[in-house]
Amino acid sequence: MKENSTCEVDKLIGYWLKRVYRNMINLHNHKLEKYGFTVSQVSVLAQLWREDGLTQKEIAERLQIKPPSLTGLVDTLVSRGWVLRKEDEKDARIKRLYVTDEGRELRFKSLEVAKEMEDILCKDFTVEEKQLLFCWIKKMYTNLD
Repeated sequence: MKENSTCEVDKLIGYWLKRVYRNMINLHNHKLEKYGFTVSQVSVLAQLWREDGLTQKEIAERLQIKPPSLTGLVDTLVSRGWVLRKEDEKDARIKRLYVTDEGRELRFKSLEVAKEMEDILCKDFTVEEKQLLFCWIKKMYTNLD
């Protein structure tokens, strides 16, 4: 019975998406290791690279993660000097996050690794296959919204 249920799981798209995602994150983290940061940290930095001065609450909402999970990431980014916490000019109760110059430099390193990952993921794909896959993945994402 266990064999049959495994075969059934192997036929589910979600199963394979999860396996690809886990392997991709593990490899991505391994490649980022030489620069001293992780995919999760890059995701926080990426929000600030797009729009500096966000609050932790805004970042948590955008990344769809729980605030306590984000706190540890932000604390690490602050301790490494990549992000600063500053009081909001209008409301001292609000702390805003700003990328330092050192944190901005990480953008280029993370993009380099992201391009490497893209090459690995899409190795042996034609341009048309990549476009189609991209379209399908976006459709899947929209279906879940």
